Amino acid sequence: MRRIFLVFFGILFALVSLEILLQTSSFVISVVNHVNNSKTLKFLRDKEQVTILCVGESTTFAQYPKQLVDYLNEHIKKDFVVIDCGVPGTNVENITARIDSQIKTYNPDIVISMMGANDATLQEKQIYKKYSFKTVELFMLIKRHIESLAAEKLYADEQNIDYSMMVDAYFNSGEKPVKLIKILEKNPKDIKALEGLISIYRTRKDYANVEKYADMFLTTHPYTNNMFVYFMLTDVYIQQKKYESAYNFILSIIMNDKITNEQKNEYFSKIVESYISFATTQQLVEYYNLLVNKKMQTAILNDLYKYLKKNNVEVSYYGYVNRYDKIRNIPNFETEEIKQSYLLFAQKVTDKDVIYICMGYPTVSIEKFRNFFRDTKLRDKIIFVSNEENFKKKLESLPYYDLFVDNFGGTFGHCTALGNKLIAETVGKKIVDMVD
Repeated sequence: MRRIFLVFFGILFALVSLEILLQTSSFVISVVNHVNNSKTLKFLRDKEQVTILCVGESTTFAQYPKQLVDYLNEHIKKDFVVIDCGVPGTNVENITARIDSQIKTYNPDIVISMMGANDATLQEKQIYKKYSFKTVELFMLIKRHIESLAAEKLYADEQNIDYSMMVDAYFNSGEKPVKLIKILEKNPKDIKALEGLISIYRTRKDYANVEKYADMFLTTHPYTNNMFVYFMLTDVYIQQKKYESAYNFILSIIMNDKITNEQKNEYFSKIVESYISFATTQQLVEYYNLLVNKKMQTAILNDLYKYLKKNNVEVSYYGYVNRYDKIRNIPNFETEEIKQSYLLFAQKVTDKDVIYICMGYPTVSIEKFRNFFRDTKLRDKIIFVSNEENFKKKLESLPYYDLFVDNFGGTFGHCTALGNKLIAETVGKKIVDMVD
């Protein structure tokens, strides 16, 4: 009995000692990081020119970076170089894979990220429980690592093409997407290849090729519920001012009984970007009335109604039950894949003595991203910037579409000029405090 007690006491003592060691190490690392950050900020204040690298997806590309440099040059007497490295349609894994070469190329003093929305809208919810004791967290980390290795072994023989990385590479290089075209020649029904080509050519404003591959997609997949392709084709019609083609295409989708109401809602939420940006007021009214006449239930109805009323356009309130009126689906950022990409990204940036600003999306809590780094040595190396309260406050007095051109993120979307100005001001104030 005594021997059992001694063994039990020994195990307990070892666990307590390990916990104390981990907690002490965490505290020491925190202090060291604070000292290092102070030195880095002093170095920034002494520099005449500060280079800032903005990475992310389409919510970064041609969005807030231009307004950020204007804000900085207006509020502080230093030269700022703001480099826009946003890539439409990319994901956190690809952003992380590129950051080493981008830092080597541009030698930035600060890196700002706003990333994860594309991953969050596509992945299933996989939230891992947080534990107060670091010993338990350590054991859970080991367990997840073993599970990950087992999964890799299970699927090791599969030959998967990384379409996302391939599209990213062509987007950055500007070269003809030869590999995707060859894949399509072998298999004309390859959905990912078709999607990739449509996305690349839309970004390049090569509308003829967008229509070509979109038509090919709809021919080979006539009963598809892939709203991405429908959105792309509608958008290029409108950008080319083919309003009649766009109108007829939208009408065909409304009348298509094979497309569910949920999928139609997703589509309408995205094509508002095109209508708000390019359509006349009269076309917006026709669009609104078309949805109302068909009694469509979609999240955009109430916002579009408020937008038109604010612009003194007389339209009738739709007045029927719309189950999407108060519902906004929030992307789930709290997946293990997104977390691991964030951890690796932050490690790469901070290892090169570059200041990392982790910026949250509009209306989304920054805690979702801060939690990735809780109980890690990185937590005190990162500056977090929230765009939650600033946008929520504005939305109390402004219509949704004054700040956003769509609602692909549920509670947020791609920003208008006013929305991007709000982001630029928020992160700009933080940078001014750092370098002034």
